[in-house]
Amino acid sequence: MRTYSLIELEDSTDLSRRTIGDYVGKGLLNGPSHRGRGARYPQRDLDALRVIPMLRTMMKAEFPNLGAVRQFLTELSMADFRHLARLSNELTFEIEVRRLRIRNRLRTFFPAVAPERIIDKLRTLTPEQVRGVDRGQFQIGAVLDMTLLAEEGSRAPDIDEFAAFERHDVKGNGAYPARSRSTLVDFEDSRWERFSTSNVEIRVGKKAIKGCAGASRVIEGFANQIEEMLKGTP
Repeated sequence: MRTYSLIELEDSTDLSRRTIGDYVGKGLLNGPSHRGRGARYPQRDLDALRVIPMLRTMMKAEFPNLGAVRQFLTELSMADFRHLARLSNELTFEIEVRRLRIRNRLRTFFPAVAPERIIDKLRTLTPEQVRGVDRGQFQIGAVLDMTLLAEEGSRAPDIDEFAAFERHDVKGNGAYPARSRSTLVDFEDSRWERFSTSNVEIRVGKKAIKGCAGASRVIEGFANQIEEMLKGTP
């Protein structure tokens, strides 16, 4: 993979060597391969230097300081850096950053699911839904069928863990809703287990949730959450 000299970084980003050095010192960049003449910076650093100013100007509320920026950057892959660095449209950049923030939080609950698969699911959401989930205005289970991720993962998150996820960065009423009564119907001659409320039925492959601690409670919680949402719909 191509590497860059300090002069090339300056020319490509319009950032001074002092700023670049400051970013290295604060852990935002990997830094050069060695000190002195001939020092080279990796592609990741060039991409980061293009992403950081956009984070600080377009999403200042989410990234009020370099510490917040550093935390976000440490959770990105090389492919993530390349993708973000190539975006020039402000709205597209904002939504992609928010999508990655949601993905990074979901990876805690689905460690066995490839990050790319989580992103694929999140790409089915509208920009408004992505923004709402990231800001805590929407609950993730209300806009995305999380049972599909649970089927792919080695474990399903406990409902209390999802409650913590929903409260993340939420001001006000983002907590997981209280569980209403629901019924688990198990048809012995079927491949499915069905989690039902009065208006909602979610079915999940028995093989997918076999041995997944807490899977039944999580899926039951989704059914209840959708039920409560429907009750509140005019």
